[in-house]
Parts: sequence; structure tokens; C-alpha cells
Amino acid sequence: MKIKTVIIEDEATARDHLIKLVAQIDTDISVIASIPTVTESIDWFRSNKHPDLIFMDIHLSDGISFDILKEVIIDAPIIFITAYDEYAIQAFKTTGIDYLLKPINKEDLQNALRKFFKSRVKEADEWIIRNIDLLQRIQKEEKIVCKERFLLKSGNSMTPVKISDIAYFYRDELVFAKLLDGKLFPLDDSLNQLQTMINPEEFIRLSRQLLVNINAIKKLTPSKPGQLSVLLTPEYHDEIHLSPERSRWLKLILDGK
Repeated sequence: MKIKTVIIEDEATARDHLIKLVAQIDTDISVIASIPTVTESIDWFRSNKHPDLIFMDIHLSDGISFDILKEVIIDAPIIFITAYDEYAIQAFKTTGIDYLLKPINKEDLQNALRKFFKSRVKEADEWIIRNIDLLQRIQKEEKIVCKERFLLKSGNSMTPVKISDIAYFYRDELVFAKLLDGKLFPLDDSLNQLQTMINPEEFIRLSRQLLVNINAIKKLTPSKPGQLSVLLTPEYHDEIHLSPERSRWLKLILDGK
């Protein structure tokens, strides 16, 4: 089955070089669109079914490609392309996102594609989370102001709550905020929206259903080989099992690395 990919790149020479390398490595990868700008990319992703894989240059003629992620939730793996940028590369490493350095060589591209094919099925649900993780860290570098409190509704009343008093946000048909004291409040925002509002040093995304205050993580327990189970306080109503990739990431975060 053909793997459909989109290339977001404003330099024609770099784009043609990448298309040529992809064709040399794997003829089952089909480039279905080549897009040069942030604006056109946002329009394309809003109007078309998302591909299996995206190559995305960071610096485009009308901005940076992270602006695309601010407007569209992309559920496909992204391999970013960048000139050397120490901060961006650290962000990629922290979130488990793949990247290629310009000028792209065949060996590096082969390695990135090998990782894509290896993780495509078993880690498909984590791509949205990783994209938002990356966006959060880029926003932090840009000194985006994070929310410090929420005005939470309960019936006809509203309660001001500090972000540090929220244990976690979770989705169960509706989205809820559970406080450290166990109180529960419904919210109108999605988890993706909430994640972009708050400090990534304080809240982390454990799954597509769960956004957690680091201080609410009580215990990590090995489950399957390389995987962790997470116990929260107050207790979450379902078991939390992380993939090996997410388990390694969480241990690094909690160990302050």
C-alpha cells in the first residue's frame, strides 16, 4: 500500500532534492502535495484528509511551520527539516519528534523513514501528543504567557482555581478538571486547547485522554517490558499504561533531565 506524504518546503531546490531521495529509497512512498507556505499549509490541512507522513521545513517564507500546529491539530507523524538550531533540536529530542538537518543526506533520511515504519502502527496514537508537546516547548521559548488560574463552573456558580490546585484534566465524553482535593468541574475547552494554555513544565500529556499536573503523579510501576503504569493522586478512574517510548520520556521529565 502506498504511503502518502506531504512536503512543506519553500525552497524549490531543497524540495526537489527530497522528492528525489524519497523515490530512491522507497518507491511505495507517494508525494501527494508540496506546499511552500504556512498559510497554504493551514488551508490544505483544513480541506484535505491528512497524509500518512509529513516532511515539514521549520523556516518558511511567511513564518515558521510551528504556526501550522497552532492552527491545525495534525495526527500524522512529522519529520521536521531544519538548519542547525540548538534549541529546536533539543525540543525534538525531548518530545521524540524526528528531524533532519539540511542539507539532507540519503543515510539520515533512510534512518528517519526506518523509524517511521517501525513505530507507525504501535505508536500511532502518540503523534498528536508529541506534536503538541513540541508546540508547547516552542511557545515556552517564545515566552508565551501561560494561564495561572481558571474560572470553573459548577451549576450556576463559578469558582476561581489556581492552576497548581488542579490535579489533572481528562476527557470522558466531556472534558473535566479534577482538583487535588477531589472536586470535579466540567470544561468547554478540549484537552488540546488546554495543553497549549498551560506551562509544559507543570502539566504533561500522558495520553490522548489525560493531561496531568506533575505533582499529582504518585507512583510509577513497571508493567510490561519497558512500559510503566502510572498512579495519580487523587486516583484516576481508569488504569494508565504508557508505551515504552512514552515511559522513557516520562522518566526523563520526572528526573529533571
